Amino acid sequence: MYKRTLQPILLITLLAFGLAGPVSAQRPGGGAPPALGRIYGRVLDATTKKPAEYATIAVYTVRNDSLVGGTIVRGNGDFDVDKLPLGKLRIQISFIGYTALTVEAQLSRERLEQDMGNLMLKPDAELLKEVEVVGERATTVMQVDRRVFNVEKDLSTQGGTGVDVMKNVPGLSVDVEGNVEMRGSRPLVLIDGRPTSMQLDQIPAEDIERVEVITNPSVAFDANTTGGIINVVLKKNTKPGYYGQVQAGVGTNDRYQGGFNLNARDGRWSYNLSYNYNTGRNLTDGETDRTDLLNGASTGRFLQDASNNGKNTMNGGRLGLEWRQSNRNTWGLSFNGRQREMGSSETQDFRSEDGNGELLRTGYQINTSLSENFSYTGQLSFRRKAPKEGKEWSADLTYNGWNRDSDASFNINSTEANGGTTPGSPSTQQNLGGSNANTYTFQLDAVDPLSERTKIEYGVKSNWNLDNTWLNVYITRPDIGVPVRDSTLSNNYDITDIINAAYFNWSQKLNDRWSLMAGLRFEQTWYETVLRDTDQRFSYKYPDGTENLAKALFPSVYLVRRWEGSTRELQVNFSRKIDRPRFWQIMPFIMFADSRNLRIGNPTLAPELSNLAEVNHLLPFLGGKASWLTSVYGRYTQDVITGYATPLGEDSLVLLNTFVNGSYSANGGWENVFKFDPMKGLQITLSGTVQYTDIALSSAQGGDRNQGFNWNAKALVSYRFGSKSNWAMQMNGEYEGPRIQPQGRTLSQYGVDLSLNREFTKQWSANLSVNDVFYTRRWGQVLDTPTIYQENFRRREQRFVRLTLTWKFGERDASLFRRRGQQQREPGGGGDMEM
Repeated sequence: MYKRTLQPILLITLLAFGLAGPVSAQRPGGGAPPALGRIYGRVLDATTKKPAEYATIAVYTVRNDSLVGGTIVRGNGDFDVDKLPLGKLRIQISFIGYTALTVEAQLSRERLEQDMGNLMLKPDAELLKEVEVVGERATTVMQVDRRVFNVEKDLSTQGGTGVDVMKNVPGLSVDVEGNVEMRGSRPLVLIDGRPTSMQLDQIPAEDIERVEVITNPSVAFDANTTGGIINVVLKKNTKPGYYGQVQAGVGTNDRYQGGFNLNARDGRWSYNLSYNYNTGRNLTDGETDRTDLLNGASTGRFLQDASNNGKNTMNGGRLGLEWRQSNRNTWGLSFNGRQREMGSSETQDFRSEDGNGELLRTGYQINTSLSENFSYTGQLSFRRKAPKEGKEWSADLTYNGWNRDSDASFNINSTEANGGTTPGSPSTQQNLGGSNANTYTFQLDAVDPLSERTKIEYGVKSNWNLDNTWLNVYITRPDIGVPVRDSTLSNNYDITDIINAAYFNWSQKLNDRWSLMAGLRFEQTWYETVLRDTDQRFSYKYPDGTENLAKALFPSVYLVRRWEGSTRELQVNFSRKIDRPRFWQIMPFIMFADSRNLRIGNPTLAPELSNLAEVNHLLPFLGGKASWLTSVYGRYTQDVITGYATPLGEDSLVLLNTFVNGSYSANGGWENVFKFDPMKGLQITLSGTVQYTDIALSSAQGGDRNQGFNWNAKALVSYRFGSKSNWAMQMNGEYEGPRIQPQGRTLSQYGVDLSLNREFTKQWSANLSVNDVFYTRRWGQVLDTPTIYQENFRRREQRFVRLTLTWKFGERDASLFRRRGQQQREPGGGGDMEM
């Protein structure tokens, strides 16, 4: 199975090295100039005249604009670059917070060395203002279409996964399955701006540099983003030298974690390599209380207590290569593979009563499950920068694969109140299933600044997803004796999902304060599900000839107001989106079950279409020590995808929980994020959202309608004990109120995490964290219909304590691949990196 799906990865790899190999071996012009030259000098701050330590020196040939050397400025301001080709050279000096400086040098056989003198870097006033506002943690930068949150120093996520990172990002929440939600909808998760088959809990937190949250994406992104976009940016090295870290952790509940990551840049090549292993056990509980109704009166009651013992083991790694063919052309090749194994054993004790509270029967159900999946991603990319500043284009080919195998059994034993055995008991149900998915994506994007005030963006994308999912259900009862396949619950689906897209975006600076961005995206969608056993088909096509053309066009408009000399910004935007079902919403697997509830995906789900509008205002105050981001938004959705519960046809006492296309949903809300530093060492981030929801099912599902308000709040408080202290602590807390659903509401959810960090040296540190301190996090819902009232909850994780040790290493302007005996170009410019 895995051999077939790895073929595209091998093809991409061979193609990349087939292209890179011959090119790197060529010598333009019949031979390269001899590398005998040397330049040296000193870089200083133009204002303070102090050395600009760690500024970056890059040397290019003027003849073909190729990078031929580079270094990092030493502590005294000196720099020295040798082994340079003879001829005319361009030297670029850059550093964060300063305006880049470019000078030229001329080397020849008569002049092998050149003293560049004292080079002065001028501070960039605009960049410095931005740095003063955002500080070093939880950086909030408002751009025309996104907000950026830097999570690198988040103490509570050390030793955790991407899910732990998302819990702390303002405006995001995580449900019981580990799925991320934003403003009540599921955002599209990207890795480095591209689609992925990996789940967030498969990504180690230490691999993540930052998270970009885009609440209303422009047409440059997929239209399948009604819930916004979360772009997870992984760590890469952009400076000469190498750095990395080794991490190991141990915690309660058999939690063990270990991993490393290495990032290096050497000449034209950049590398990143990482591996992580994570395992843990959770002992969790759950409850169900259901009352059956007839004309408002109780006809029966079902009560259940559940205890679950689950173990989750994950491991995987990534490898990335980047080759600068020249100063303008860059090739990239990456591979990411993750394996996960999940096993659990759950015991459910239940009792049934009649309408008067008299005992009818008692029993227990034992559920065991084991699943294994392997996800992998391969990408080949190319980026071309034009001589014109800001003009560039990029192309990439991405392959995502996903394999899953599962084995689950449900054993039910029931006894009547009189001591007799319940008819049909004991019974056993076994589910054997799996899936194979392969996704191929090609994307081409271009940016062209026509003038200082006008810029256009355009591109095309093609995405092919081929999926085969199967489930075989076998039932054993005393009257049968042998396992019999249940044709109602068993299935075998082939899913084909093809999306071809093109977009055009136009940006115009209207004056010194106002700017406008408008665009249009066209997406051709073809989706088909084939049930192999019966050859039944379900499909939709947008557009279908000239029909449904409106379902293929997605416009967006952004109007931006900026204040000179300040980071204050006002945005008004509008867009139209389509939301296609997620894989777990269409997978026909029984994902959670007890004797009265089944949950299964619906492969016949159709997309929902939404109109979104938003007003954002970022206001810095208190001299840049605080900022307030406020957003007012609205969304109207047709054919809304929502949860739905209905009695199972074969047994009306069993509820089938699935997903359906309802009639509509209307949402409106007010979101606020406050970030301020009341005193030195103390940083506080507070966020909260109030939202109104009006949602209705279609007439085919009874036309149920529900409406009301919900709210959530989140706080992050960090404190460093003194300016020279090596101790720091962090507290994270969140509350999420009940949310409106067509047939009821969710239960409130809240919790607190604490972390304590100690830095022993610049390289060694320890982190102690407690997850869910008061053990209050649980997820549940209330189902309220004329015939059923049910409350149920379950937990995702058990409270745990985790200790993580981290060793950081690195050396600036150094090579991991230096030949033995070869000396560094700057003997005094290396040293350990301060991370």
